[in-house]
Amino acid sequence: MSLLKDAEIGFRKFLVLFLGLFVHRSRPLDASANFHSAKFLFIRQDRIGDVLVSTPLISLLKETYPSATLDILLSENNYSVLEHEPLIRKRWLYEKNIVSIWKLILNLRREQYDIVIDLMDNPSATSTLLLALAGGKWNIGLVKDNAYVYDVTVPLFSRKEVHIVDRLAELLRPLGIDVSSLSLRIHYNLAGASKEFAERFWTSHQLVGKTAIGVNISSGNATRFWGIDRFRDFISLVTSKYPDAHVLVLYHPRDKYHAEKIAGHSPRTLVSPSTHSFDQFASLLQRLSVLVTPDTSAVHLAAAFTIPSVVLYVQSNKDLRIWEPYQTPTESLIADVDDLTTIRPSEVFSAFQRLTAKHLPTLKHSSEQKATRK
Repeated sequence: MSLLKDAEIGFRKFLVLFLGLFVHRSRPLDASANFHSAKFLFIRQDRIGDVLVSTPLISLLKETYPSATLDILLSENNYSVLEHEPLIRKRWLYEKNIVSIWKLILNLRREQYDIVIDLMDNPSATSTLLLALAGGKWNIGLVKDNAYVYDVTVPLFSRKEVHIVDRLAELLRPLGIDVSSLSLRIHYNLAGASKEFAERFWTSHQLVGKTAIGVNISSGNATRFWGIDRFRDFISLVTSKYPDAHVLVLYHPRDKYHAEKIAGHSPRTLVSPSTHSFDQFASLLQRLSVLVTPDTSAVHLAAAFTIPSVVLYVQSNKDLRIWEPYQTPTESLIADVDDLTTIRPSEVFSAFQRLTAKHLPTLKHSSEQKATRK
């Protein structure tokens, strides 16, 4: 980690502690509060995957109180994720400049939210400031260093033992929702135009009705790029051992050159069309039979569509649980250092074989096909 990054993290921690000298909320939640007509604001101004793992909580709240108003505050990084979510009335955009922040806070205060819920499970200086100034009647959050900004706190379960979806769901308990007896599912809504975008590609490349293996090469961090040769070697193993498999290389537009280099040497391997939105990327992923990826936002999309996944993780901090796809078949490969290249293509292929044998029995290994013909 760079010295600049260390300094930024240190400053944010200091800011959280500093704000605690001036902010202290402790208003008890009124037992007679009418959640059916309440106006809620969620704060989740971080990354794409963080929004996706919050969707079970949002859907359960709306299911329990269908007349309630649900809004959410997002950032430029994840604003597009809930663009087609019918449960959300309004998406607020947090931008990192003083004028925009001031206008945002004034607009939030005009809304007079009944309940503001912090969906961060670590103490964020940004969310702390927003919670302090948004003017909500009650603030709810998980117990952590910035708990002084909440009126109602909820225990923060182990970040090593408990999945992030289950940790966040606990925020519903003060609202009279017993999450232990309810079903939690990540969900994502596609726009009709994006579905048509994927349909055109599938049809034009004669993929309809065939087994499509998605290999996503992009991630939000350079340490999670597996390398051109490793992706190539893995794809070669898949196409040589599974004659019925068609591989689709998925990528962020910035990685198009890498995608073409990876796919160019292998039979039955296609480069996905360039996507101009997260929704278009999601529409392609939805049609896959299996996903292989180093990116956690793609992992949570796979969970939304119940697509079995082989996931490559870096986990230098063993005190934190990997964000595996929630309630979805998966095989995880974990690098102990922040470098995915320590994971071999043969290891990923073995994980792929284990996953498909259990959850995609229609995909036959070449040896099985030969035995059938005999």
